[in-house]
Amino acid sequence: MKAKVAVTTNKNGDKIAEHAGHVVYFKIYEIDQTEGLTGSKVIKVDKEHTLHNLLHNPNTNPEEHEVLTSQILLTGGIGMGGINKLAHLGVRAYIVEEKNPDEAVEKLIAGTLRAVDPRTIDHSHHHNHDHDHGDHDCDGHHH
Repeated sequence: MKAKVAVTTNKNGDKIAEHAGHVVYFKIYEIDQTEGLTGSKVIKVDKEHTLHNLLHNPNTNPEEHEVLTSQILLTGGIGMGGINKLAHLGVRAYIVEEKNPDEAVEKLIAGTLRAVDPRTIDHSHHHNHDHDHGDHDCDGHHH
């Protein structure tokens, strides 16, 4: 089985970005169940193709956006609305505390990546991630 994982990143693709809806850089990973990681690339989308804009546009064609054709999205931050809309399009979104995208995907492959439950995040902290989020494992989600 092959899978595509999209990770919200900075321009260099070496740091996981916090706000999935407004990110313009994504690192796309190709994973093969028997071979592991088979490739990755950083892509840039224009402002009209940020996740926020795509998920609020009823005319969005998921096939036209590489992130929306991924099976998994890893990010530093996304709300329940975005998670639910992505799930409707067949993309499982996970908030991770890992900062390095390559390490996050390696942990995903190994089954050791921990995801944050978005319902436990206190947004009054203005995205200060130095507090406990009530982590849970994303094991068992059939990556």
